[in-house]
Amino acid sequence: MNQLSGTLLSLLLMASSAPRPAQLLKVFPPEESTQTYVQYVAAALSFRLGEQADPRSVQLFVDGVDVTSQSQIGNTRDWPISHLEIRYTPNFSESGTHRAEVRFRILDGKTKSYRWSFSVKSP
Repeated sequence: MNQLSGTLLSLLLMASSAPRPAQLLKVFPPEESTQTYVQYVAAALSFRLGEQADPRSVQLFVDGVDVTSQSQIGNTRDWPISHLEIRYTPNFSESGTHRAEVRFRILDGKTKSYRWSFSVKSP
């Protein structure tokens, strides 16, 4: 019985310590929200549990357009990076539903993404 307990504990420790992709902390504007004005579109990611994720590969898309080069990217000073926020200032000329997506690569080469939508209404 003691050997079985040790084996189960070893399996649990291996499973819990396995690297996982970055975790999405929050998005702005919130998913499915309605705003009268959108100052920025942003996503915050935690890489603390995501040893497999590549923070340098993070991209932000708004309405299908890659806006990464026009975005501000902030991260922690530690290495490897444990927290990253990407923020873009939009110029929405029309009200309606908009879609945002954040993408990043994990170290095995696969791309992971999170998508959300929000609405902007006329004031």
